[in-house]
Amino acid sequence: MSILVSPLEGYRMWSRTWESDPSAIVALESRSLAPWLRDLQGKIVVDVSCGVGRWLAHVKAQGATALGMDLCREMLEEAKKKPGAAGNLAQADTRHLPFRHGGADLALCALSIGHISPVESTVSELARIVGPGKALIVSDFHPDGIRRGWKRTFRSNGQTYEIETHPYTKEFLLECAAQCGLVLEEIAEPCFGAPEKEIFERAGKSELFEQVCHFPAVLLARWTRP
Repeated sequence: MSILVSPLEGYRMWSRTWESDPSAIVALESRSLAPWLRDLQGKIVVDVSCGVGRWLAHVKAQGATALGMDLCREMLEEAKKKPGAAGNLAQADTRHLPFRHGGADLALCALSIGHISPVESTVSELARIVGPGKALIVSDFHPDGIRRGWKRTFRSNGQTYEIETHPYTKEFLLECAAQCGLVLEEIAEPCFGAPEKEIFERAGKSELFEQVCHFPAVLLARWTRP
């Protein structure tokens, strides 16, 4: 039996083991999103809800100036351990970002938009910081997975916790972005594959993999501002 917790409470507890606790969703999102995060030399990348800074390190290695923001102080403490991250982090609510209008070459919000309500306010704020001709990328636990009863869970001290999620549809997300003047450039809805199968197997959940591997598990979308 899992215990339902708020996103902030959940990530506070999960922060110290987040990177050492294998997640099939994170693995799939990571290998699917990485090809979109190239050619960033000299760009300003704002990673919103940056967590422990996994994408900050990646975009910095691509030559970008990487700025991270997250509401959870404990996750930011872990992010500070990434090379060059200290001094480029801020504790902030995604719906009220301390960043100037149009100042980002790329705004990134990875695996978190479903934790934030309302979605339209979040998308509006993300769109606000993207400059003309620049991009916004969002990835998330696929909304269809939530409708199928999939849950965002983690274990701590022998207890399973479920992090609260606010359901939305893919169509609603796309409409919110369109209302903000963003133009959709690319969308992807990958399913679990061989790399994630190993994670399921190590957790003793091979049967579960066979049940879910044919359904999209992650949603990724990229927009530009005209």
